[in-house]
Amino acid sequence: MYKVFLRHKELIFADCPELADPKVKVIQDPKISDIQDFITQLDRDPEYDKYILCTDDVEKMFIHFYMSMKIVTAAGGLVRNEENDLLMIFRRNHWDLPKGKIDTGETEDQTAIREVEEETGLRGLSISNRLAATFHVYTIGQEWILKETHWFSMTCSKPNDYKPQAEEGITEIRWIDEQRIEEMIPQLYPSLQKLVIDLIA
Repeated sequence: MYKVFLRHKELIFADCPELADPKVKVIQDPKISDIQDFITQLDRDPEYDKYILCTDDVEKMFIHFYMSMKIVTAAGGLVRNEENDLLMIFRRNHWDLPKGKIDTGETEDQTAIREVEEETGLRGLSISNRLAATFHVYTIGQEWILKETHWFSMTCSKPNDYKPQAEEGITEIRWIDEQRIEEMIPQLYPSLQKLVIDLIA
């Protein structure tokens, strides 16, 4: 199964479900030759927030979708301190996680460390493991872009030395107590919510 976020909507590439759900639109063997038009139609559909795009070969369908899009790759970190608090940043009226585009010649983990450092001012970061990648689509002009973000779980040995990167629209950095992480999840972008849920599970 693959999941792509379209604003507040979810596009799920999966096997066809056996049971119907009135809140979910199932599209069997979708014709996505014109990928830009296909995404625009789903974006404008006011009736559903979740779509299951199903076929016998899910991986083939997702690869076709992926290869048809202009891709932007990024990397970021879910950072925890010694008390297991989770770092969140406030950017453009949303709670978010530090991330950014991969520069030429960088590896994904190098980008993740650099972006966390730049956006938060933190030092003393180390990667503990790789997490699932996330996918979401957005527009530049009239073109839909697919952003693939690679995530890493990190620890920070110097949690008190931080500064929000104002030029990236970050106005606040907060360590969220482990007991309060769950209540903060609805305030994150939809594409990040399951990432955090899996982290604290």
